[in-house]
Amino acid sequence: MDTFSVTRDVQSTDLDANGHVHYSVYIDAAADCRYRFFAERGLPLEAIRQQGIGPVYTLVTARFLREVRAGETLTITYELSGLSQGGTRWRFHHDILKATGKKAAVLDIEGVILDLAARTPTAPTAAWLAVFRQIPRSAVFEEMPERFR
Repeated sequence: MDTFSVTRDVQSTDLDANGHVHYSVYIDAAADCRYRFFAERGLPLEAIRQQGIGPVYTLVTARFLREVRAGETLTITYELSGLSQGGTRWRFHHDILKATGKKAAVLDIEGVILDLAARTPTAPTAAWLAVFRQIPRSAVFEEMPERFR
């Protein structure tokens, strides 16, 4: 399966005091990429909210490799690098690429599906799990344990 990706133009409001992209912009752009993937497969953000569950980060690892400035166009890739059998736990990999194709940043994000009423990890709905199974798998995909510790 091919890698899913979206592009994003860097705006002046994305910059930090040093004149390059603020770290949180990469994390937000990756989240937008994932939400677009789900929406394109019939599960938009509003439908996710109505299910009473949502994704929660438990670990975010970021590597910043190249400076990015306003006016540049970035490509954000999306791959599934880990998933528990029931879908409660997941791990996503994102490469943030400059227009040259060189990596500007790499994000690895782990999380759980949270029951928004009980505030505890839970299994995703069948619709959510069906979309999870459509996410392109990374070369280093692994099955994760169901329990979060």
